[in-house]
Amino acid sequence: MKGLLKVTGVVALGIVGLLATSRWLDTNRADFPSDPDSPDNPLPACSAAPNCVRVTWLYAQAPTAVRVAVLDAFQETGAASYAGADNRLEAVYNAFAFQDDVTVVIESHNDGTALHLRSNSRVGYSDFGVNGRRVRALQTALGVLLR
Repeated sequence: MKGLLKVTGVVALGIVGLLATSRWLDTNRADFPSDPDSPDNPLPACSAAPNCVRVTWLYAQAPTAVRVAVLDAFQETGAASYAGADNRLEAVYNAFAFQDDVTVVIESHNDGTALHLRSNSRVGYSDFGVNGRRVRALQTALGVLLR
């Protein structure tokens, strides 16, 4: 009985510690500002939960080149599946036992392209920073692919 109480106490402490640290590991949307000259993002706004990023980036390349780069970036960053037609692309990423969705809308803007992106968790409140890291990885991959 005493051993069971110890194990239960350790598990409870671990859960409390995980919940407490999850607040520091959440995705911080303020770290992902959209380009100041970008058009309005047509994708749904994120809820209050810190498990979503919605951003718009501008590129000098034509929309067709950006579309190809997004598909390559999905592959490079480990998307479990991805598809799309025309200017809307969607990917699913596996995060442990969870799945996250990434949606991209590409549109002409001035002499280049506006890329609207939304990455969000399907379930739960916290994402332990997964969506933020994914968006950074996609941003990095696109920066390399669209040089």
